[in-house]
Amino acid sequence: MKDLFEHINDATNIEIKVSSKQSLSGANALYTYILTQHKKVSLYQNSVDIDNKYTFLPWFKKIKITPTPSADLSIDFDMKALELYNFFNKHEIKINQKMATSLYAMFVEESEGFTKDLDGTFFAICSLLIKNGAEYKKVTNYLMKRSSLAQLRLKAEMLLEMKLHNNASLAEFILSDEMLKKSGATLEMAKENIKEALYIECVQSVNMKYNDKIIEKLNKEKDFGKKK
Repeated sequence: MKDLFEHINDATNIEIKVSSKQSLSGANALYTYILTQHKKVSLYQNSVDIDNKYTFLPWFKKIKITPTPSADLSIDFDMKALELYNFFNKHEIKINQKMATSLYAMFVEESEGFTKDLDGTFFAICSLLIKNGAEYKKVTNYLMKRSSLAQLRLKAEMLLEMKLHNNASLAEFILSDEMLKKSGATLEMAKENIKEALYIECVQSVNMKYNDKIIEKLNKEKDFGKKK
């Protein structure tokens, strides 16, 4: 059975499908490699809302909202950062600056800004990507610090409603449709906002309720990389 490398070699017109925001950075890295092979390639946004924090990616403006009928190979991209890095390494593919930046972004996203438990291999690869030209400062600023006005408005509403329980070890957020409508934010933005509560010294866990149901739970030791 052919592997992805062989399929790419045999194809002349390739489509890369982006099915989640988390796959966008990796799809950009693969897109760059295919371009170096002088093949036609397109990025197809498959029913995914992609916000502006990804505009730093080299091919962000190339993303299409319609498929490519003429493509003779369609890749539904779902690789993890280490998997894609190993793919390039295995086939002795030179990682240029655009690929390095996109790959570095994958590692930043998957580690949530280096807050998860990580081993030496992770940091060694990130160091190599920086040496290959990865724009690491831009990646960090866009992925970890950039925020929309809607998300900031929602954060203010959520913090006003936040309650502390169990000797301040549990932070509870109550989210409503009214809060989302008023701020213009999304449910995904709300899930991002509650992560900041884990920075509070006493807080060990976080819950978010929406329509009287707990839809998100976070734990400092598990999700934030800090011991209790």
